[in-house]
Amino acid sequence: MKNPYAPGFWCAIVALVLLSATYFYGIMLAHQIDKALVFLDSVCALIAVMAIAVVAWAAVQNQRTRKRQLEQGKTRVLIWDTKVALRRVETVFDRYFWGSYWQPGRTFQEVMGELTGTPLEKSLEALKQQCQSLDRQVAGRHWLNNARELSDVATAMARERYQLDFHDPRVGGPGNAVINRDFEVLVYTWTARLKSFDHQLDAMEIEYT
Repeated sequence: MKNPYAPGFWCAIVALVLLSATYFYGIMLAHQIDKALVFLDSVCALIAVMAIAVVAWAAVQNQRTRKRQLEQGKTRVLIWDTKVALRRVETVFDRYFWGSYWQPGRTFQEVMGELTGTPLEKSLEALKQQCQSLDRQVAGRHWLNNARELSDVATAMARERYQLDFHDPRVGGPGNAVINRDFEVLVYTWTARLKSFDHQLDAMEIEYT
């Protein structure tokens, strides 16, 4: 990365050299060679000190820039990994509720409307772990809360699905419509939170690009 202050520094050096040369030759023309040489040594030392100071400052700035770039790269990798985990949750969710996972031969927990031990629970736990890493990397973020909200909605949907499948007596007859409506609300909530999560990750990725 180019130093934006370099032109100003070199202009100052050139101006100092020109002024020093003018003064040096002025002293020489006055036939005071010893004074001229002392002055020349002082100017050379000053220029050397200025050059060392600028080089040291540029090295520090370059180190800070490299460190910032490394941190940004690490953050981008975590964002991408979180996106992958989120896509995995989305895929497993669709298969679990609308596809092959919701079939006869389920575990007792699944029959009772629980996600314990299911692929959906495992994918949600993996997302939570990824969000924890992202929260540690980026201060002031709350990605783990987003993952927990998704997990809560998925758990609520599993329970509602259990009641729909087994016709809970407490909601017999016309009450079934209430459960269907509740399930639809949960589906909408899941979709909205999933999209919001994804959009937040996209916005953060742009921020760290």
